[in-house]
Formats: sequence, structure tokens, C-alpha cells
Amino acid sequence: MVSLLRWRESRHRRASRALSWTLVCVAASACSSLFASACSTPARLSIGDGELIAAADARSSVEDVARALELADLGPLAVPIPAAPSEVRPDQAEFWHAAAFAWNPQLRALRRRVRELREASRSAGQPTALMGQGMVLDASDPREELEFQIMADVFGLLGLGPSAAARELAQAQSRAAFGQLEARVWSLRFEVDRARVELAAARSLEAAMTSLYAEASQMLPRIQILARRGWIGVGMAEGALAALHMVEHRQTMARTDVARMQAELAELCGLELAHPALDELAGGVIDRFRPDEIEFVEPSAQELLDNLPRLRAMKLELAMAEAELQREARERWPMLRAGPRVVSMPGEFFIGPMFGIDIPFPGALEGRIAAARERRDSALEALEGELVMARSRVERAARLWEQLLLQRDEHAPDADRSVARMLDAARAEFMVDPAMLERWSRALTERMDSLTALVRARADLVRAWLDWQEACGPRSEEQS
Repeated sequence: MVSLLRWRESRHRRASRALSWTLVCVAASACSSLFASACSTPARLSIGDGELIAAADARSSVEDVARALELADLGPLAVPIPAAPSEVRPDQAEFWHAAAFAWNPQLRALRRRVRELREASRSAGQPTALMGQGMVLDASDPREELEFQIMADVFGLLGLGPSAAARELAQAQSRAAFGQLEARVWSLRFEVDRARVELAAARSLEAAMTSLYAEASQMLPRIQILARRGWIGVGMAEGALAALHMVEHRQTMARTDVARMQAELAELCGLELAHPALDELAGGVIDRFRPDEIEFVEPSAQELLDNLPRLRAMKLELAMAEAELQREARERWPMLRAGPRVVSMPGEFFIGPMFGIDIPFPGALEGRIAAARERRDSALEALEGELVMARSRVERAARLWEQLLLQRDEHAPDADRSVARMLDAARAEFMVDPAMLERWSRALTERMDSLTALVRARADLVRAWLDWQEACGPRSEEQS
């Protein structure tokens, strides 16, 4: 009988030890798997200089634009999305809008930011790390007593409290970044168009100054002959030469503006300055403008809040600030952990629950909550101020339009025609009477100014229309 009891006790002890070793092996295997998963890393990016150069060069054809637009697609936007052009036509807006949407550096960074936050939101609000530990009573004989315990974040598993607030904040951050992207797409469209207008105006002014200089320089031989013979004074001759130099200088300034606006347009569109479309862009953007076909309909404050991308973006930023406040407030929740506790001893084996709780110290979070509330209120005030400024920009654009339309259609053309006739009369008088050279010099300077004002009036009217469109935001029929 005693032998039977000893045999049963020995068998139970062996079974207990076997179970202990099994638990050790299972725990070690689980830890190894978790460690291997945690230490895994993405493949390293490998790109050679040749590939980088090839990618930078692939920005010339409509196929390149179409491919870039496809890669840039983030889904529907509340602003017009440029379509891939069927051909590169520099005098048309389609190519420039599409190139800017595809390759503008700031827009590309914003798209990556949106993608980044969308991916990051998948990890937001996830449970905190599992907390586990094992204990051996006697290191020399770990089979005598073994204890293993593991605890998990309960509220994180259930998606409550801080976990839910973190998810809401991540989603609000993603939406706010998307709103900033839409606002940038909208503003970039008009920056590109303004650059096109300024480039066309610079080219028109360059052509006008070239023509004026070619016409005025025909008088130079006569002026030089009269000066050598003493029939006109030195001051009069130098005044005429100064007027010619001023025209030449204005021509050079126009060429400088052409180069500067080409560089600005290339930078906005993410193109090289050597792109052939920049040299082919002429004055069509101004020449085709028809102000009599435009109808002004002033938007209401509600329409601005609904349609203007900048205001929509600021509303999303306000929602993000509110989510930050809620996240800070929910940090008051305690962190509750729970899990199993396994103990194995010779002759005994039991499993039981284990709990742990972290309670924030009273008042420790009040400062962070108050700061988040101030950020939320600041975002609300910024939205209110931007709405006031948006309505002012609409009103300003409407008022400027009337004055600039009058300037382009009446004042500038009438003044230029009068000055042109004055220059023709002064030239005819100088051909008869050398003493009229001073009058011709003054008329030439005024003709230079009147041509400059005429070109500027035409460009400013187009810019005023662009300002009006940008201030009103996309209409419902424009949204894509």
C-alpha cells in the first residue's frame, strides 16, 4: 500500500514537472514569436542616381502627366481635379493645372501627409503593450515552483475611454490634412493662372517695347547728324538719347520679368525651366479673356463656409482641436489591466485572474486639459476671423473689378491712343523743325508709359477675375 502511494506521488510529481516545463516552453515560444514580429523591419529603399534622374526627366509628355495624375489620385475632392490633357498646349490652362496638381512639391508633400495620417490612424487607439512576467522560486531547480502571468489593456481591447479618443483624434487629424490638401489644390490653381497672366503680360510688354524702340531708333541718325552740325543743343540731343535708353531699359526689364515668371511658373508646376512649353507660352491667356461674358453672383456667408476650401479646412482644424481636448480629458480614465496568472508547484497547479490599475494623480492633467481648451477656442476664433476676411476679399474683388474694367476698356486705351497721336505729331514736327526734338523726346517717354499702363490694365483685369473666383470658392458644378 505504501509503495502504491509513493508510486502515485512520484507520478504526480513527474506530471507536475512536465507541465511546468510545458508552460516554460509555451511562454518562451510565445515571447520568441512576439519578439520576432516586433523586430521585423520594412525592406530598405534602394534607388540609384540613374533611376532618380530618369524619374525627374519624365515630366515632358502628356503621357507623363497622365501617369503622374493617376499616382496622385486620393479619391474625390471638393475642388476641381485637373484632367489629363490630350496634348501639350501652352496657351491653354489644362496642361499647367494638371502639371501643378501632379508635380508641385508642396502638393506632393501634402498628399504624402494625408496618406501617412490615414495609415497611422489604423494604429491609433490600439491596446497598449501586453505586460507579462515569469517567476522561478528556486533558480537552481526551476521545476520546483514556476509562476507566469500576463495582463492586457482592458479599455484598449474594448475601444473605450482613451482608446476611443485616440482613434477619434487620428481620424480628425487625417480629415484636417485632407482639408489642407484641398485648400492648397484650390489656391495653387490660381497661383498658376496668375503666373501665366504675368508671363503673358511681360511678353506683351517686351513686344510692345521692342516695336516702340525699333520705330523710335529710326530717328537716331537724324539726331546724331543735327547734333554734330550744332543745329540742336547738347542737352536736347542727350534728352532724346535718354528717352531711347529708357525704352530700351523698359524692354530689358520686361525680358527680366519674362525670365522671372517662367521660373516661378516652372516651380509651381514642378517642371524644369528648360521645358519647351515655357518658351511657347504667349499672350493667349490675356487675349482670349472676355469680361462681357462674366456674370457676378456674390456668395452668402453660408455658401462661403460650405464651399471655400480654406474655411472648410479651418473647420476641420477646429474639429481636430476638439478631438485633442477630448483626448486629454479621457486621459483621466484609469488604465485597467487584466489577465491570467498561472502557478505550478510540485503537487499543485492552478490558474487564476490577475488585475492591475493605474490611476492618474488627482489634478495632474488639469493643466493639459486647460491648454487643449485654449487651442480649441483659438481655432474657433481663427475660423471666425477667416470668415470675415473671406467676405472682405469677395467685396474687394467686386469693387476692384468695376474700376479695372473701366481702366482697361476706356482710360488706358484712350490715353494710349492720344499719346500715340501726340508722338506721331511730334515726329512730324521734328522732321521739319529740329527745335521740336524735345517735344518728341517727351512724347516718346509718355508713349512708353502709356503702353506699359495698357498692358498692365489688361493683365490686372484678368487677375481681378481670378481673385473673384478664388475668393468665392468652387461652385457646385465645378466640384469633382
